[in-house]
Amino acid sequence: MNRTGFDAIRSPVPAGGAEDYRLAFGDLATKGLQQFVRDERFGDDLCVFIHIPKTAGTSLSAEFNRLRTPYHNIHRRYSTGEPITFTSIEEEMASLIDSGELAHARSCSGHFSYEQTAPIRAARPDARFVTFLRDPVARVISDYRYARTPAHPTYRTFIDRFPRIDDYVVAKQTRNKMARFLLPRSMTEAAEIEAFVSTRLAFVGLLELYPMSFNILTRLLGADAMPIEHRRRTERTADNAVDEDADLRRLILEHNAVDRLLYDIVHRRLVAAHDDWLTETRG
Repeated sequence: MNRTGFDAIRSPVPAGGAEDYRLAFGDLATKGLQQFVRDERFGDDLCVFIHIPKTAGTSLSAEFNRLRTPYHNIHRRYSTGEPITFTSIEEEMASLIDSGELAHARSCSGHFSYEQTAPIRAARPDARFVTFLRDPVARVISDYRYARTPAHPTYRTFIDRFPRIDDYVVAKQTRNKMARFLLPRSMTEAAEIEAFVSTRLAFVGLLELYPMSFNILTRLLGADAMPIEHRRRTERTADNAVDEDADLRRLILEHNAVDRLLYDIVHRRLVAAHDDWLTETRG
């Protein structure tokens, strides 16, 4: 087992590449919602959900387990001794692939970056990738609050390391977490981020537009469902209270500029399709 503790996920993948991205999020803008859903359905392709922390991913993973089986949750296992130790996500992916179970899977999810999915892409060339984002300020605050509860295995170490939310926000390894799960490390410009997301991902949803995002995703998967799961609300404790004010919002946005660009790109695309989605669902 590897001691990894508070890991920073990086995705040093060059833009471009020769892979076949049949399902492209960019087609939502060029085709419109109806044609996008009709043309870009997954069929039996493997749906891989990149679960960025505190983006309602636990709820969505439960929906995959209900709607698209066989499903596998790829997660790091940890010991409960002192010090706490973890397996690596790479070890867990390799185990799933070597067992032969991935060959028959229709969906899987986990806290892994796009770059870390290279073994999945090699084993299942039909794999298509989806993810959900969240308003950067709300996500950072939620991530901080959750990590200060007993539900987080190393919460005592976290509290000692980041006694105040300001300490957490300015720490280099906590910045732009959504971008670090999805994008090449050097990618910081809006145009290249939009191009990457438009071609590498099949769909990107938003927590702030969760019913719409979930419904479109399930239609791509052939189910046309609305969400019924909501899991893992962060408990309130004496250690995780946060006063959100203008100064804190400013600090978070200042240190998460790439996340803000990424979120705004996806937000504009989904908002542009929102009226069409409402018309379809109400009709």
